[in-house]
Amino acid sequence: MNPLLIFAPLGMIFVGLLSIYLWRKRSRVELKCFFFGGLVWFAAIIPKIVLDYLLTPNLSLWTMKVYGFPTAQFILGAYVGLRTGLLECGFAYLALSKSRLQGFSLDEATAFGIGFGSFEAILLGFPALIQIMVFIANPSLLNLLPQTQRQMVESQLNLPTWVVPAPIIERIFTLFVHVFTTLLVFASITRRRPLYLLGAILYKSLLDGMIPYLQATLNPSLYPPNVYLAEGWVIMMGAISLVSAFRIREFLSEEVKNLREWS
Repeated sequence: MNPLLIFAPLGMIFVGLLSIYLWRKRSRVELKCFFFGGLVWFAAIIPKIVLDYLLTPNLSLWTMKVYGFPTAQFILGAYVGLRTGLLECGFAYLALSKSRLQGFSLDEATAFGIGFGSFEAILLGFPALIQIMVFIANPSLLNLLPQTQRQMVESQLNLPTWVVPAPIIERIFTLFVHVFTTLLVFASITRRRPLYLLGAILYKSLLDGMIPYLQATLNPSLYPPNVYLAEGWVIMMGAISLVSAFRIREFLSEEVKNLREWS
């Protein structure tokens, strides 16, 4: 058991908290903007969890049985991607356009996106942190798990230390995607152009749509170094999002001046 793995979820949590701190220090926006973003993420994740419990496993088995590996991965990727894009961007659109949030400034909308990604990082990191701490404190609890689950948990707890940065890097670049797509949704509202919303949905769909393929072909549990190859896709999409977020903020700076006149 590798106790240093505890720094992976700690790093994920730190990414979330530091992002909020830095943007609030720079923009002086209220904390409620970040919390609204986190609340919308939580609202969007619930139907995703339900779908993953009721539909995703059966869909994966059915497509693999009927179509074989290449086609099954394409179908599953399209489903996973569109599910994420529609739910996350759809909920963000409803929150920003159908409530008091429609009066947000550009900085506040950015804070909303940061809150969306930061709460994801924190709430994904916290359970992993608790799990590692519990099993490090009392390794005998592993004996209470079913054999298959025990083997999976043991393999995760015995990963080499050099995998620690991988989930931290993933959270950083995923957060950039959340900010960029939030700004696209915001632009869709302020400029009344649905194509921006469609762009946000497609971008998030593209990011998540690669996950089934990457998990199937670059399984880190079988070969740990693959974890960084798999993260390459997230890093690329996140880097594009970071550059695009700066550009769209410049683009929207004049539009935001008119937001409160029609909202």
